[in-house]
Amino acid sequence: MALTPGTNLLHLTCRTRMTLEFLVDALYADSDVQRMLALSTHSDALQICFPKEVNISRFLAWLIDPTQGHGLGDQAIKSLLTRAGQSSRTDYLGLNDRRFLAASNVQTLAFSSIVVMTEAELGVHNQKRYIDVLAVDPAAKLYIAIENKFGHHEGKDQTKTYYEALRDLYPNYRGIHIYLDSHENEPDHEQWIPIDYTWLTIFLTQIEQLAWVAPHVKSTMAQFRRVIQEEEEIADSDGLGKLVTTVASNHDEALEALHDILTANAPRSRAKDLAKLINGPSGNEAKANVRLFQLYARRPLIWDRCLKERKFARFHTALHEAFGTLLSDPLRVVTYFSLELLDRFRDDELGGSFPAAIRVRQEGDHFRVTSFIFLGCVKSQYRDTFIKIANAERALHNIRKTSREDGFFTIRRSESLPPARAAAEAVEQMRNLVALFKDLH
Repeated sequence: MALTPGTNLLHLTCRTRMTLEFLVDALYADSDVQRMLALSTHSDALQICFPKEVNISRFLAWLIDPTQGHGLGDQAIKSLLTRAGQSSRTDYLGLNDRRFLAASNVQTLAFSSIVVMTEAELGVHNQKRYIDVLAVDPAAKLYIAIENKFGHHEGKDQTKTYYEALRDLYPNYRGIHIYLDSHENEPDHEQWIPIDYTWLTIFLTQIEQLAWVAPHVKSTMAQFRRVIQEEEEIADSDGLGKLVTTVASNHDEALEALHDILTANAPRSRAKDLAKLINGPSGNEAKANVRLFQLYARRPLIWDRCLKERKFARFHTALHEAFGTLLSDPLRVVTYFSLELLDRFRDDELGGSFPAAIRVRQEGDHFRVTSFIFLGCVKSQYRDTFIKIANAERALHNIRKTSREDGFFTIRRSESLPPARAAAEAVEQMRNLVALFKDLH
């Protein structure tokens, strides 16, 4: 078939069966794909090193250690503890620990005598067990344990074993147990407080904006933040995140073919994957698969992100068809959707979060769809109305407690939905948000 200039390969009629060769040609020819690949080039040293090769726990230890050369003092550890105190999981802690984690208390403490260690052995009998980061303050009789889960899952009884071992090591100390997880998973043991990587990226961004922070420290913070965001939440600020979403939405079949030729969750198997292709059957489809692999090999991280994002393509399509212009924020296993109608309530000085939005979270082959409002970025004149709406909706949908106590109010949720039902539910929940706020001026 001859293609004239300007022909959209993705919108040809279905009368022509799209072969793999055709799909791969469309992928190569797409200007959005070319822009995505160009924007995802790296020059920063930390970005060149994939996060798994950079010891993130060592960076965390450096960041929370007041004696290190970043010049931030104890700001990082105070920020971490303040965020921990906002979690609803503090309900499982004793009253004294909850009071300790109150922001008004944390911000008045001094951590000048704290000792910070990485990969600290816990002394479990006949087992080599290590906590990723351990900060101990002998003067305050306090320890802060951080179990860092960057792309990994909790082992069987891991948090329970670690908690008991830490209590044995420091029986007379106050213990704060932080479960830092890039997947936003919650720990099995109730004494661990879950915090996601959003805390870290927000803190690093704030530090970058401080005039008194040394330029070399700002550069280090920025590089590390971009490393985390590369894996955690490809940033929309430079358009890359939107391009990933667009490519994932427009090339679902080609990405499905790419998924089929790669060993799942095994980046070290790529040489074997390529060998299997070039040593396999010949023909046009085999050649197309090799070309597809070559395109993947240019930017594996960005294509891995596209492979994840394609699972949200049906949500982008359904919401766009229903509402037109759409605002979105894609993360690893979560994507947030909102509209300009709702974004008008946002105070730009309070950050870039959505005042009201739909949160779609992937859980295996199913999805959880949640509506929420976030008071932390709402203009002051609308806050009381937002609270009234939140309380009324939560009562209507029998939601007794929000999952986070830092200004987020969950007002509606549906769980374990198959993809098609989840997309329909997202449209319905967005319609509900529009109805709630359309007459608010």
